[in-house]
Amino acid sequence: MFLAIATEASKHPGRRHDYKVWYLELNERKEVISIGVKTKDQLVKDLFDHYRKHGRSNWRAFCEGQEKSSPIELTDFIAQNMYENTHFGNLPTLAEFQETLDCLELNLELKATA
Repeated sequence: MFLAIATEASKHPGRRHDYKVWYLELNERKEVISIGVKTKDQLVKDLFDHYRKHGRSNWRAFCEGQEKSSPIELTDFIAQNMYENTHFGNLPTLAEFQETLDCLELNLELKATA
């Protein structure tokens, strides 16, 4: 299972729909086993593949003001950019998430990818 934790908007003004999603990969015991980043297109492909095999979403996110995560569904990608998307518009930016990590004193730095 994957838990979306932050978004990274495209730097190019004409590509607002090309955002990236940072995520934690969790094992069956809900333990973090890796951290990664996927483009919107990669995430949609992963969702389609998982739906084909298992009939459900393997992605979750916390919406703003919620204490429990909810599944990210294919219908969430009807929006044109991350600010119109149900989940990703409510996720912190990469810089905001880094501030949280700094407060936790984890000595972990996340940097934008090319």
